Amino acid sequence: MAANSLRERIIVANKTLVETVPAVSHTERTVQQYSQLQNFAETQFPVVAVVGRIPVPVEKHTGRDGSVDLIISRLRVDFYCYLLANEEPDTAISSLMDDLWVKLYADQRRNGLVLSTEITADENYEWWAPFAAFKMTVTHRYKHGPGGI
Repeated sequence: MAANSLRERIIVANKTLVETVPAVSHTERTVQQYSQLQNFAETQFPVVAVVGRIPVPVEKHTGRDGSVDLIISRLRVDFYCYLLANEEPDTAISSLMDDLWVKLYADQRRNGLVLSTEITADENYEWWAPFAAFKMTVTHRYKHGPGGI
């Protein structure tokens, strides 16, 4: 069941959205270290790592018998974005962030998988010439039963 859990389907839906952004060349499911970035060809940038967190239950609904029959959880999905930016990293970051922002807000329900979507961005970015990196976070609220996440 875990391979098809609602959590996994939500993360995959986010990754699929990112893959449709024309500016993004490569997506991963793991965070990249500086040494790993050096292994990518220039044509593979920008690279976006889509990393799902563990869902946190925020609301529980009980049936008449007192058992939990519906759970509303919050799921964070982080987007670690790596790009080549020898000069003017701020401009390159603005451009990619704008493209991602538009795409991630286009389908806020993730094709019916989630109740709501909120996007936040880390106000800091990293720059280790020739690489720049920034992080965006999408927080979804979604409902599921007690039988899985």
